Amino acid sequence: MAEPAVKEAPHEPAFMRRFETADLSTHGPWLLKRFQAKFPSFGEREIAGYLSGLIYNNEHMFLYQDHAVALAQTTFSAGIRPEKIVQERFVWVQDRTNKAHLEAAADFYTEMKVWARRQDAQRILVCEDSDVPKALIVARIGRIFDTTICHVRM
Repeated sequence: MAEPAVKEAPHEPAFMRRFETADLSTHGPWLLKRFQAKFPSFGEREIAGYLSGLIYNNEHMFLYQDHAVALAQTTFSAGIRPEKIVQERFVWVQDRTNKAHLEAAADFYTEMKVWARRQDAQRILVCEDSDVPKALIVARIGRIFDTTICHVRM
């Protein structure tokens, strides 16, 4: 006799919204530490000022969850026929070892894809500075194409 199919519960997206100025007091301590680790030459005031400037900028999608933040930006590719792209700047979680936080943060990519379509973007550049494992990103937005960029340090 065949076993009955097991129904998986549908994925319930995590609560998220646009990042607001007041959220700097909530996420500020751990977010500033992450920025200072990445950009040690910048002080807390400079980082807070930078983030404040992005909050109401329509070229950026700055999102908030209880334990994670995401920043994406619309930009244009180089060349004779530039195309609009959305570039992930970061997707960070407060506790990188917490699987529930990582799973919830993966939902940022679903919203990023919707936002990119609304912006008429041709591509989304992901996995540049993300705490979310690539497999979770693929589960939210589909196949990811890998590109190698060659560069020289100066």
